Amino acid sequence: MSTELSHFIVDLGQLTRNWQWLNTKTDANCHTACVVKADGYGHGMNTIAFSLFEAGCRTFCVARLEEALQLRFFLIQKNVGINVVEIISFDGLQKSDFALYQKYKIIPALKQVSEIEFSINIARTAAKKFPVWMQLDTGMNRLGISENELNSFFEESSINDMTGLDVKVVMSHLSCSDAPNHSANEKQRTRFIKMSKKFRTASLSLSASHGLLISKNFHFDITRPGIALYGYQDNLDINFGCKPILNWMAPILQIRDINKGEQIGYGADYTASQPMRIATIGAGYADGYNRSLSSFGKIEVGGYICKPVGRISMDSLVIDISNVPEAYLAEISQVCLLGEHYNAKDMAADLSTISYEILTNLGSRPKRLYKK
Repeated sequence: MSTELSHFIVDLGQLTRNWQWLNTKTDANCHTACVVKADGYGHGMNTIAFSLFEAGCRTFCVARLEEALQLRFFLIQKNVGINVVEIISFDGLQKSDFALYQKYKIIPALKQVSEIEFSINIARTAAKKFPVWMQLDTGMNRLGISENELNSFFEESSINDMTGLDVKVVMSHLSCSDAPNHSANEKQRTRFIKMSKKFRTASLSLSASHGLLISKNFHFDITRPGIALYGYQDNLDINFGCKPILNWMAPILQIRDINKGEQIGYGADYTASQPMRIATIGAGYADGYNRSLSSFGKIEVGGYICKPVGRISMDSLVIDISNVPEAYLAEISQVCLLGEHYNAKDMAADLSTISYEILTNLGSRPKRLYKK
């Protein structure tokens, strides 16, 4: 693909180093799974997962069955055996697609009692154990089986025979792990330990990225980093050895000089207060560059930081390059929209959101180019 189009450069070498750093934060008997849902947080699920597989990861977590199947098909094409990699689907069991879980060895994280009952009945009929994760709600009240529901389930003698299920892992999710000292963290950990005793032989998994960083008391048997793999976390007080892996490059489509009083973009919102040199850049909100960045964005042009002027369009934006020397402009055909000078966390802060949203909203039109 021509680099004269808007594109994302994804550093797979840094991705590997991020996973390795996270893996070293846990004990040798604790496995570091990788969360690659939402197209690998916008970075491209298939290539991200295969790179992490080459680094040593053998468990991948996604949000939807469709994502799980996409990843399984890709790994099969890469000659990765169906028994080599476990793929976990967080959205529970889609009952009408039960045969797909079995055929492609997708492991659902069961989130409600009805899914447990259905799985037990199917497993009994097939006379074959069905591997699952159990998802417990320890206080977030989003997904999972509550403590009352779990106790009631095990008190029902008619349905407490779980011999048809292979409960591989019991998991939960922390609601406040980005605030290490929040009281909810210890409350959930304590409740998780209590609830998980119902499943005596299962491995335990409580922490995603931020929980992994709190302390080893939250690690248990499996951690599930997501955003940290891609170089981000939200606690400024924690030592963090991961770095962002994505740069966003876009071409300079046109350069022009305008006079004082001329206007730029839709709505004629911006009026030049003095003579200016401007550049039109080949990226816009259809590519994931938020329209609100017309007030905040920082674009790197040959080492100089430039600001958008006028509204962000669907396919382009205009920046003020008056401060960039002519000699630099003669050597430049690309600018950097996201990178070391202004990463997804910086952009998120300007937009009053989080880096997760910035990354997962990156458009499908720019190609992902991978480097090692």
